[in-house]
Amino acid sequence: MYSLTASIRNETSKLALKKKTIFFLAMTLLLPVGASLLIANFQSSMGIGAVASREFPIVMLGLFTAVFLPLFVFMGAADQFSGEMADRTMKNVLTRPISRFKVFASKQISLGIYIATFLAAALLASILSSFLLKGSSGFGASMLEWIKAYGAAFLPLLTLSIAAVLLAQFFKSSSGALTTSILLYLTAKLGAIFFPQLAVYSPTSYTDWHVMWLGSPMATDKIFSVFMFLLACSILFFTVGFYLFDKKEL
Repeated sequence: MYSLTASIRNETSKLALKKKTIFFLAMTLLLPVGASLLIANFQSSMGIGAVASREFPIVMLGLFTAVFLPLFVFMGAADQFSGEMADRTMKNVLTRPISRFKVFASKQISLGIYIATFLAAALLASILSSFLLKGSSGFGASMLEWIKAYGAAFLPLLTLSIAAVLLAQFFKSSSGALTTSILLYLTAKLGAIFFPQLAVYSPTSYTDWHVMWLGSPMATDKIFSVFMFLLACSILFFTVGFYLFDKKEL
């Protein structure tokens, strides 16, 4: 019987071979380098120190979680579901002796693996790039904060990926799923600005959840409530997404 592990390995390999994945990984490694060089040159020419080296990894994490990694998540979800439906490779996947649930779960898990991988790559690149900025002393004390923040960023991005997979079930082309995901994400982000009272009910409002983990003491109650909300959203999105995938006629 084709196992879930083998299916995860297969889906992970398929994503690894895509040019989009290679491009995003390269940009994940290069963006912190480019940003640190620009900031260092600007601060040197202006004679100011707006961003210190110890702040740089957190600044970059804000950029990665708000814009860059959600875009990768939307592309990955669109390609794995709507894209495979469009080019009819989904039929080949389902001819294997594996249940639809394992196919659906393996695709979702592979996205989660890449989210974790990209966050780890972003953390490493940001730490190395921060040496180009002033104030590089005391890295030992900051390292734990960085690891906590990058680790905390995983759950909101995973929730976004599950929501994107759910949305992809309504489309037969990856371009349609990707465009709609981006538009809905931007709408939710803008809506949180104009209607802040509704932002608490939107998973897109917690891409900066890692900020709550910084400093001491942590807002334990707030962190727990956001964790439970994101977990509930993830379970709901996953359940509905699988239901729609299971009912699809290929």
